[in-house]
Amino acid sequence: MTTNTAARPEFFRDAALLAGRAVRETFRSPATIVLGSFFPLVMLLAMTLGFADVVLPGRGYAGYVNYSLPLFIVMGVVFAALNTAVATYRDLHGGMDARLRTVAIARSAPLLGRVGADAVRNLATTVLVFLLGFALGFRFAAGPLAILGFFLLPVVFGFGIAWFMVAIAMRAKSAETAISLVNVLLLVLSFLSTGFAPKGSLAGWAEPIAAVNPLSSAIDAMRGLAHGGELTGPLLATLAWTVALTAVFGAVAVSAYRSRGERRSG
Repeated sequence: MTTNTAARPEFFRDAALLAGRAVRETFRSPATIVLGSFFPLVMLLAMTLGFADVVLPGRGYAGYVNYSLPLFIVMGVVFAALNTAVATYRDLHGGMDARLRTVAIARSAPLLGRVGADAVRNLATTVLVFLLGFALGFRFAAGPLAILGFFLLPVVFGFGIAWFMVAIAMRAKSAETAISLVNVLLLVLSFLSTGFAPKGSLAGWAEPIAAVNPLSSAIDAMRGLAHGGELTGPLLATLAWTVALTAVFGAVAVSAYRSRGERRSG
């Protein structure tokens, strides 16, 4: 296998081929997407029916869904990314990675292919959660470009989250460890965000956490795209988090993957 991955123009072709393989695996079993979205779908339904009048009195189900839907879309993306860690771990330890290392493909293409396939899955998850929100009363109050941004932003944010999950899988001792390491963290970030309720209604100690929470940035940016209001700050913060997650954990994942290959060849 070549050692000059970055210089090869075939790198992106190899990654695209492997992403296509992963996408086909996903859509051969549509239940994978549905099950991956099950938690945010149930949460959206339960929170809307049970707490709409408590969180936003007098605004009804539609008012609460218009406020909270971005949270459940972001939750769908970040929790579906747990499958990224599991799939990466299984590729590494189930024989797929060993087979890939016997053919002439760019060294890091399997990782980029996995993350690229997740972007397709994240778009499907976003649409699925949106459809339930629409049925419960969610409506846009923005133009076509903002609506497009509403659907694309969680996919972009999910790209950074996916690299975080791949890096976890590279270091995990088991597929279960790959999930348990981050499951609690994702739950904490989801609840200590501006998703369920406005920041001003959170406990005093939780407000600073919500303010710097990357999920809060993505949620607030999606609200701005859907209904107007503050957009620039949350959007820039979301993009900054995406770049940081990709740069840091992408480098960690690629370095670990290359070290793994060197140990195997040695």
